[in-house]
This record gives sequence, structure tokens and C-alpha cells, in this order.
Amino acid sequence: MCIDDFAIKKRESYGTIMIDIETHRVIDLIPSRDCEEVVKWLKSYPNLQVVSRDGSITYKKAITLAHPEAIQVSDRFHILKNLTSYCKDYLMKYLKPKVIIDVVKMESSNVATKSPIQNKKVTLEEKIMKAIQLLHDGIGKSQICKQLNMDIRVFDKLLSMNDNERSFYLKSPLQISHEGKVAKKNEIINIARDMHNNNHSVRSIAIELGMSRKTITKYLDDNVSAINGNYNVKRKSILDPFLEEINKLIDKGHTSSDIENVIRQKGYNGSDSTIRNYRSRLKKSIHETYKNSKTSPATTDLVDRGQLLKLLYKPLIKVKRLSIDYVNKVNEKYPLYKEIIDLVGEFRKILKNKEISKISKWMEQASSLNNKYINSFINGITRDISAVKNAIIYDYNNGLAEGSVNKLKVIKRIMYGRNSFGMLYKKILWLEKRRKIN
Repeated sequence: MCIDDFAIKKRESYGTIMIDIETHRVIDLIPSRDCEEVVKWLKSYPNLQVVSRDGSITYKKAITLAHPEAIQVSDRFHILKNLTSYCKDYLMKYLKPKVIIDVVKMESSNVATKSPIQNKKVTLEEKIMKAIQLLHDGIGKSQICKQLNMDIRVFDKLLSMNDNERSFYLKSPLQISHEGKVAKKNEIINIARDMHNNNHSVRSIAIELGMSRKTITKYLDDNVSAINGNYNVKRKSILDPFLEEINKLIDKGHTSSDIENVIRQKGYNGSDSTIRNYRSRLKKSIHETYKNSKTSPATTDLVDRGQLLKLLYKPLIKVKRLSIDYVNKVNEKYPLYKEIIDLVGEFRKILKNKEISKISKWMEQASSLNNKYINSFINGITRDISAVKNAIIYDYNNGLAEGSVNKLKVIKRIMYGRNSFGMLYKKILWLEKRRKIN
């Protein structure tokens, strides 16, 4: 059987659930997880030979008192979870949120190791042109999207379009709106010119189109374009005549008020907010330039700590935006990080391959790090070493108990958490009886 606790009322009262490992059915529930009550229940089943449990010391003691000869198997999931939790807690203090490493040189065509941060300011049109070029070079779609920071669905959609469709898709709403207005204006100009060629007077054309004669006269000029002359032309600022003086004052550290006093004496008649906004934008631009020069891709790279912590739970190939080159650089700078990742990987391999003979050597190796977090884990499994070794040897686990507790929680939620233990007991056993009949 496997055994686990559950909350009757969270932080106030708890119960214990027992499940038959062979039949996968709930055997019984008791409204307590105290050692004496669990011992009393266990003794009512004298034929128990194997009991799977989590790392609870209470259940270990109860099983030992009730059935000294029974095989106790600690749950592998809980053991590994405890190890990774201890390692994560330590690495959260050992590593900074952004780990600074030397730049990773991209000498090969392995585009998957390029940082997507470098592509954030690239337009979608530039990205798709680059993507098509990389695709012709034989690079895979997933690698291209990772390099260019592009959604693979957008990539597929753009590739399926012809040139005209792609050109229209890549236009901004402002461009589409502008082209629509230009087309409408061109249509009116052409109508006006056709009417004039058919001997209509300017006055009659103006009446017909509902426009002024001055506008119609302008439209009849062959040099007139439907595109506004100021389109895409930067408007002159009221500050333009004073920019040289303003930049000098900013370099000397003068405030916006000081700058306003100086340039008003030279003829500036605009608002003070215009000066403040310009000064703020200029300082921000200078700050960004300085920041980019300090963290230039030519000198350093930043690796997110969260990405590095994922190696505690999954292999490198399953961690997005993290390459072997980045990990090697981190390992060089933080050798203890590599030792901990290797330690967790080795422990996972021992559990998977049932290499019971290696557990003692692994514990010695882990203890040699003299890390208080790792030592806490070692102390925990040392107190329960026989159950831990049984977890390596046997295939039993506590998954059935965890699943049954989840079903129990569903039943509680249906009743808005108002189940008494008696009601919960009847519902669970009724469900098991119904399953048996079916």
C-alpha cells in the first residue's frame, strides 16, 4: 500500500489516506495523521509487506512500530524535489539575476546561440528578408526564429504569401490609411481633369464635386500630386534656432529653468515644457548610448539566472534561449554552479538506472562541497537511508496516493470545502465501491 496525508481543514486538521498499490483503490481514510492513530490502523492489517510513503518522519515511525519487517519505500519524486529545492535556494543566492559573462563568439553557422536581444529593434520586414536569406542557406526554421526573435507561426504565414500579399501584410495601419487617402484623392483629381477635358467649367466641376473653385484649379495643374508635400518631412521645432546653445548648457549640467532663462533672452517664446521634454529625451539617449557601450555584445553577454536554474530540472537541449556556449562560459566563471548541476544530474541518473551501489559515493561527493544547503539534504536522506535505497531498488512510488488526494480535493470543492470527515469518508468509499462494480 501507499500512504499520504491530506487536509480536512487546512492548517487545522489533517487525515490519512491509504491506497492499495495493486488494485489502485482507496482502502481507508482516518481523521488523523498522528503516529498513535496511524499505528493503530496499520496493525489492523497484519499482512502488509510494502509501504510506500513520502519523507514524513511520523509515517516512518508509525510503520516501524506497526510492522518492523515491512519494506518502506520513500517516494522518488519527493526525494528529487527536495534536492532540487535545496540547490535552487543556494543558486538563487550564489548567482545574480543577470549573470555577466564574456561574449560568446559566433564563428560557426550555429544561429541558435545568438542572443534574440540583438534583434528586438529590427522591423518585421527586415526580419523576414533575413529569414528568407537564412532559409536559402540551409538553416532550420526553428533556429531562424530563435535567432530573429520571431514567432514560428508568423514565419510560416509570411512565407506562404506572395510578394504583393507580404508587402501589404508588412505595412503599418498608418501606411494603409495614408495610401487609402492618397488613392481617394487621386480618384477625385482624375474625375476633375476628365470633366475639364469634356469642356466643363471650373465652377461646374466645383459644384458637382462639392469643393471650392480654388481646390479644383489646383487639381487641374499637372504638377499637383495627391501626396501631401509635408508627408514624411520632419516638422521644424521652435527650439531649432537655439539647439546649439541648449546642448552646451546641458553638457555643463544646467537645469531646464536655467536653460529657459538663457534662451528667452535670445528670443525664445515657446513653453517651458518643450525645453524639459527635449532635455529629458537627450539625457535618456545619452544614457542608453553609454549603457549599450558598457554592455556591448562585443565585450559581454547577459544570461538570465532563471534559464540557468532550469538545468536543475531538464537537460540543456530542452531549455530555450540557452546554448552550450553560454553554459560553458558560466561554468568557467562560476565553477560551483557546474558542480551542483552535475551533482543533481548524477543523482537523477542513480534513481533512473537503479544504481544502488553508487549512492554512498554520491553522498560522500556531495558532502565534500561543504555546502549547508546540500548538507541539509544529505542529513535528511541519511535519517531515512533504508527507505531511500528501497526507492532506488523498487518501482513502487507514492503517485497513487498523490492522485487520490487530488480526487479528494475535487470532492471537497464540489461541496465548497464544507465536507465533514464523515461525509468525505462516505463519498470516497462510495466512489470506490461504484468503481469496483463497474
